[in-house]
Amino acid sequence: MQQGMLSSLLLSLSLITVPVTLSAMEMQASEVEQWLQDTQIQTKVSELLDYVVRDEVDSLKFALDRLAFPQQEVARFLLLNKFEQQNIILTPRMAIFVESQISIIPTYQMLERGDGYEFSVPAFNFPAIASRQIKRWKQDQRTLEFVLEAERDELNLKEWLTGTSSQVQTREALLIRELDSLSPSALEALTKQLTQANVTSWLPSSAVVARLAQVSQDEAMYDMLWRMRADYNSQTELGRLANVGDEFSLQQLMNSTVNPTLKPYAIELLARSNPLTPEVKQFLVAKMALSEEATLVARELAKQGHHSWLEELISSNRQVQTRQIENVLK
Repeated sequence: MQQGMLSSLLLSLSLITVPVTLSAMEMQASEVEQWLQDTQIQTKVSELLDYVVRDEVDSLKFALDRLAFPQQEVARFLLLNKFEQQNIILTPRMAIFVESQISIIPTYQMLERGDGYEFSVPAFNFPAIASRQIKRWKQDQRTLEFVLEAERDELNLKEWLTGTSSQVQTREALLIRELDSLSPSALEALTKQLTQANVTSWLPSSAVVARLAQVSQDEAMYDMLWRMRADYNSQTELGRLANVGDEFSLQQLMNSTVNPTLKPYAIELLARSNPLTPEVKQFLVAKMALSEEATLVARELAKQGHHSWLEELISSNRQVQTRQIENVLK
């Protein structure tokens, strides 16, 4: 008898001490939509947003925790959704709150069905929104850091663009994206780190050099780009310069011909320029005076319909390679 009572007591204790794993509660899609459209919850979310504006994180958390389920979960989802839709800038305290939402496991699940499959997804997936918000916040912090350091002339490009492949890739993308937001003095300080120093042991990627040249309009930066191995970035910059077509851009097209790989494309773009400026004409004539380049230049000019000018050169300019130009015109 006593043994039976002892067994019953031990069983009762085990039921108390062993944690119970609660399964997620399923909710129909129509019910999810009803909750999202609920006017009382939307009013509550507006109240919660007031705490956000005032940066009152403790009050926000307390107000959320007081809500019953599923209202609490719906409110978390709608609140974070407002963060995303309205591009709310997170303060450090609010960023900690948003990050804490990532680790909260949603209680309600919704069954999604497709062609031969079905699976459960969170009915109110607030952790996913929180994760996107934190990712954006961290990116904004990195951007602000970059701008402030550059403006204070504290950004050492060589150190900043050195690290793991992932780090360098992220920072290069940030620089390329934000470079035109810098002041002229900050931009000049960055370009001088490359143009007025011995950088033979280290150079940033052609994408960075091309962007620095483009934004700064610094001739020395362009000279550096044209001396680098030609690739997609330098060729893309040639195309952009040709589209701009002002005096500075055309001069850079001419300067780029020092790069053997870029030369054919640069000559093609110069031949396309309409009208041919006196400076461009003078440059092309000088090229046609060289036996190793006359055919290339004449061929591109002919393609662009400049036959009459080429014929005029044959008869009036003794410096050009007459025979090569004639062969092109045949």
